[in-house]
Amino acid sequence: MGKCYETYERSQFLLMRSNEQIQKIKQFQGIPFSVKGIVDPASLLEYYFSNNNDVIEKNTGPKVLEIDSNHHLLSPILAEMQKYTEPFKVRYAHFFDVTDPHIIHNDDTFEYPNCYKAFTIPLKIYGESNDIKLVIFDQYYYGGPSKFFNGETIIENVYYNKPLTEYSSVENRNTVGIKEDFRKEYLGHLKDSWIEGLSVNAVLEWNVGDALCFDSLALHCSSNFKSKSIERKIGLSIFTVKE
Repeated sequence: MGKCYETYERSQFLLMRSNEQIQKIKQFQGIPFSVKGIVDPASLLEYYFSNNNDVIEKNTGPKVLEIDSNHHLLSPILAEMQKYTEPFKVRYAHFFDVTDPHIIHNDDTFEYPNCYKAFTIPLKIYGESNDIKLVIFDQYYYGGPSKFFNGETIIENVYYNKPLTEYSSVENRNTVGIKEDFRKEYLGHLKDSWIEGLSVNAVLEWNVGDALCFDSLALHCSSNFKSKSIERKIGLSIFTVKE
């Protein structure tokens, strides 16, 4: 099991999930899926733009705006998604506004909760096409919030997720690989070494108004939408824990 550290002011604590915790999470892992057209983006976008003063711009590029997990705008989304999942609670939700595609990461926290599903809600695409994918890999990482840079030595511009530069603690690594034509068309923003040992589980279309659902500890990333003449996208992420 890989180790993951979080540094506080004067102390460094070794944080780690137990095997029992990991097995509990694994019981409820499943196949990624989309639910079509369950969201009217207008009210959510209005909330995002009207709260612009509270937006945080990360040093890694994305702009994010937290929304309370009990906010009435989330209620119909959560009620609908509950039809397709086991019972859950929301641990965190935020809007994201990006001009560069997300690289490989998982959606975890240093509190090491009983992570369950993540929901991604596409809200707006700026560009000449709408060809964006959410790519979910077969691999999982249970050692805390991370970004995945196999083969690198120095990683700059870390905001929260810790850089993982070798994949020995990533589960389900294999030699299946990723088809070259798909990699070139959609994963051109990733170095070849970063995807060594990874394979694609699912490719979900990033359609405005849909809800994309996947295991939050599965490795995943955005497709390289900049190569598709798309300059910006706004979405909503909801992260859950199993009740």
